[in-house]
Order: sequence, then structure tokens, then C-alpha cells
Amino acid sequence: MDGYALLTGLDRLDRLRCLVRLNFTEVVVRTERMVTTSVIIPTHDRPQLLIRAVESARAAGTDVEVIVVDDASIDDTAKVCRGLNGIRYVRLERNQGVAGARNVGIMESSGRYIAFLDDDDLRLPGSLDIQAAVLDANPEVGFVCGAMIMANQDYEPTGEVFLPRESGDVFWNLLELDFPVMPLSTLIRKECFLRVGLLNERLTGIDDWDILTRIAEIYSVLVIEDPMGIYRQPTPSSAQGSSSQSAQLRRAARHQLQLLELPRARDAGPGKRRATRRRAINRIADTLLSSAARGFPLGEYGAVCANILGALRMNPLRAARPGAYKKLAEHLFAKRATET
Repeated sequence: MDGYALLTGLDRLDRLRCLVRLNFTEVVVRTERMVTTSVIIPTHDRPQLLIRAVESARAAGTDVEVIVVDDASIDDTAKVCRGLNGIRYVRLERNQGVAGARNVGIMESSGRYIAFLDDDDLRLPGSLDIQAAVLDANPEVGFVCGAMIMANQDYEPTGEVFLPRESGDVFWNLLELDFPVMPLSTLIRKECFLRVGLLNERLTGIDDWDILTRIAEIYSVLVIEDPMGIYRQPTPSSAQGSSSQSAQLRRAARHQLQLLELPRARDAGPGKRRATRRRAINRIADTLLSSAARGFPLGEYGAVCANILGALRMNPLRAARPGAYKKLAEHLFAKRATET
């Protein structure tokens, strides 16, 4: 199914037809009562992490439905979900990826607002109520986002907190990859999907950036300083969707060319688009080199090489600057000093 298809407004009969085409079975019968917020949790073969994510979603709001979309798992996920109270479980018989699972969750949701939660991340208690109140008070806002607490694979905070800098018109910031936001920290007004479409299932790993950029083209955005969730940072061996940063950012660079064809970007003129493209490419190269420097002392040499090569591919002149490797050299000398 095309990720841009507008399916959220279909009547019940048409929705049932879509369920048949999508080839999935809804195991838990849903009620028709509209709730404030629908939390959509895609999952695939990670039942040991899912339980904690579901518990965090329940604690994040007082009027919340939790929709678990099982993306054709082949392990005990279905059994685990049958033992979870207060969720709606939807099983896909054919794997559709994160974006496809999120789209199914949107179609099955009854909330005014939509939150996406990965099965290995955690929402903070009361965070959805805080964001829902912001959207209630600001009907012109498409989505509201807050801070993210970064954590390691054991959910221990690393001390890093990511928070976008500004509210309002952030369309160009998102286009330039200069707006650090992820679904974990975001609550979206459901009507946005009726205007801009659903997530693009072809954009593996960057579907969230794409949809938030398309929403920001026509809606205002609000940033609040409160932390909204705990983000479990990927490692090269964690098998998370965002584990390969170099490949993901290369996909983003390619897709930006399509986003620069959006009506608002086209109306801005070629000079604005070229400047936006240049800044985004520079940012990607700098990000990859910075990640390489952080990965070196951890012994993640494969990822280090991939990130350096990715930076060189993005912008050879910028990546080849002597200063670009200062942090990497510092880590190298520090490692040698500890070994002697």
C-alpha cells in the first residue's frame, strides 16, 4: 500500500476492505469511544522490550489508547500481547516495516492526537497529558515536541538531552536537518495526516523526518522544554533500525532533493533551495565525522570507517579538512597513551 494514501477518513466498510488488502488480523476488538491520544507501537520480534514500552505509554497519559502493531513477528510477540491488558493488538501477516505498521496504527486509531513509540523506547509519566494540553490550547499547531533523554542499551542515561531550539515556522530547519526531533518526543494532531498523507513506506529509517517536514510546511510547531521520553541509543551491533547512521543519512540526503520540490520550497526560489541543500550536506558530513570520533574509543571500527567514508562521499572538501579529524586524533593518542 502506498504510504501517501489518505485512509484515515474512510468509513467502516471501506476500512474493512483495506484490512483485507493489507492482510492483517485484528485480535483485540476495539471500542468506538474517541480518546484524547492514540499511542502506536510497531514491533517485530522484540517481546522482551515491548512490555516496558507499553507500560510507559499507559503511564504517559490519562486518556490514552495503546495500539500495538505486530509487524509479522515469528516469535512469542503474539503470546506476550495476549497477556497485556488495556491494549489493542493488530497483527500484520506480511512485514511492512515501521512506516507501514505506523500507518496501520493511524487507520485503527480513535484519538485526536497521535504519538509514535518504538518498542525499545520509553515515554515519561504524564508526558502525553502535557503535550495534549498544549495542542488543545493551540489549534494552529500541527505537532508539539519536547526534550529527549538519551540512554545506553540498558536504559541508563548518558547525560545527553536533545531539544530543538525554536518553535513556530521550522520547515526550513527540518529541511536542513537542523531540528533534532524524533517521534518519541512528539505528539501530532491527527488531522495533519488528512492534509499531508500518511508516512511514506519507501523511506526506511527516515519516514518520520519526511512526515514531520511535510507537516511543518503548512503547520506551526511548538517546542516545550519538558523531557518527553527516554531514547535507547543504537549501537552498530544492536540491530535497531537506526544502527547504520551513515546509510540512513545518505538516504536523507537523497530524499531531501524530493522535499525541496514541495510547493513552499519551490516558491522560495533556486537560491534558497541551493543554500538549504549545501547546509544540509555540510551538516551530514560533520555529523558523520563526529560520530566516527565518538565510536573510535569504543572500538566500533567498522562504524568509524563507514562514517568517515560517508562524510567523504557527502562532501569531500569539507570532510578532508585537517580540523575535521581533530577529535579523532585526540581519541587515537589518548588510546595509545592508555596502552603504554
